[in-house]
Amino acid sequence: MAVLARMDRQGRIVIPAEIRRRVRARVFLVELSGGNIVLHPVEPARLSEFFDSIQVDAKDFTDTHELRRALAGEGLEDEVP
Repeated sequence: MAVLARMDRQGRIVIPAEIRRRVRARVFLVELSGGNIVLHPVEPARLSEFFDSIQVDAKDFTDTHELRRALAGEGLEDEVP
């Protein structure tokens, strides 16, 4: 499907409604490929997918500084996996 679209002075291009309905995305990766502008729809990440995806050795999650150090891997040199 090809549709003619114009760019306004601010550099905005309106994606026609028919294409928006088919794609159902609100965020796009914009790529310049061989002189062509290519839009790749990006699906937002669901935060629930990341639950239990990392292991953190922090004793107190209310101490944000300790949690950040644990996430960064600091202070874990003494531990052997």
